[in-house]
Amino acid sequence: MKNKYKIVSFLLFCFSVLMIVIMVVHSIIDYGNYLQHPEYSAPFSVNLIGKSVIYGIPVVVGLVLSVIFKRVAVKQ
Repeated sequence: MKNKYKIVSFLLFCFSVLMIVIMVVHSIIDYGNYLQHPEYSAPFSVNLIGKSVIYGIPVVVGLVLSVIFKRVAVKQ
């Protein structure tokens, strides 16, 4: 049986990659919406900053926990 820490590490890494893909797709959809509405006053980069904070925190936490669990799995 595989080490449970190794499995958790892999799942957290997959979660982080999936969140990055979701952020990119969400940004592309929002950019298309942004181009269709020229009355928006804020530049699109402000929208990207907000998305990077919303999606970035779980991605970083997932990657850090993935590395921690991988190190624990190697020690056992």
